[in-house]
Amino acid sequence: MPNTTVRAAAEGLPEINRRRMLLGLAVASTAAATAVTVASAAGCKPVENPELIRLGNQLPAASAEYLASLEEIEWIAAEWKHRWPLAPDEITWRHGDYLDGERDITGRLLKRPGEERVRGIRDVKHLAAIVATDRPLRHNASDAMRARHANWLATAKRELKIGKLYKVQTTRLRKVSGMDLAKARVAAAKKSLSDLVTAIMEQPGTTMEGMLIKAQAVTTFNKAMARKYPLDGELWAAQLAASVLQLASEGDASA
Repeated sequence: MPNTTVRAAAEGLPEINRRRMLLGLAVASTAAATAVTVASAAGCKPVENPELIRLGNQLPAASAEYLASLEEIEWIAAEWKHRWPLAPDEITWRHGDYLDGERDITGRLLKRPGEERVRGIRDVKHLAAIVATDRPLRHNASDAMRARHANWLATAKRELKIGKLYKVQTTRLRKVSGMDLAKARVAAAKKSLSDLVTAIMEQPGTTMEGMLIKAQAVTTFNKAMARKYPLDGELWAAQLAASVLQLASEGDASA
C-alpha cells in the first residue's frame, strides 16, 4: 500500500538525513516566502503552479455542494418519514441483517419502535424464483405431503403478491419524494469532490503554498465525508508526503 511505502522510506532514512531534510524544508519555506515577497513587490505572477491554484480555488464550492446534497437527503427523510410504509408482517421476520434488513426511504436500516433488531424482508426475486421453479410431486406422494406442498406454494404466491405490492409502493414514494434524484445528486457531488482532490494531489507543487493547497484538499475531503476512505486517503497521503520530501530535498540542495 502507498502509506506502507512512504513509512518504510521514512523509517529507512538515517537520522542525519532526516535532520537535513527538515532543515531543507525550513530553507524551502523561507525561500518561498522571500520569493513571494519579491514577486509581489515586482508585480509578478505567483510562482506556484497556476493549475494547482486554480484547482484549489474550486474546493469550497465542491465541498459545499456535497454537504448541501447530504442536507437535502435529510430534509426529504424527515418530510416523508411518516408516509413511508412498514413492510407487511407476512413478508418479514424478526432477525434481519445488513443484506436483507428493512430500510427507510434513504436506504438506511430501519429499526421499528419497541424492537431490538432490524426485521428482515423476503426478497421478491427469491419468492418469484420459488414459484416459477415449483415442480409437481411424485405420483406416489402421500396426501399429507401433497397438502403441505399445496399450502407451501399458496403461501409463497401470497407472499410474492404482497412483496410486489410493497415494492411498487416504496419505489413510487422514493420517486415522488425526490429521494432518487437527491441520492443521484449526492453520488455526483461525492465523485466530483473526490476527483477534484485527486487532480489536486496529482499536480506538482513548487512552493509551500502548493503544499498548503494539497493539505487543505485532504482536510476538506475528510471533513466532508466525516469518515476515512483508506484507499483514496492512503494514495493522497503518499502523494502529499512525496511532494513535501521533494520540496525539502530541493531546499537542502540549495542550502
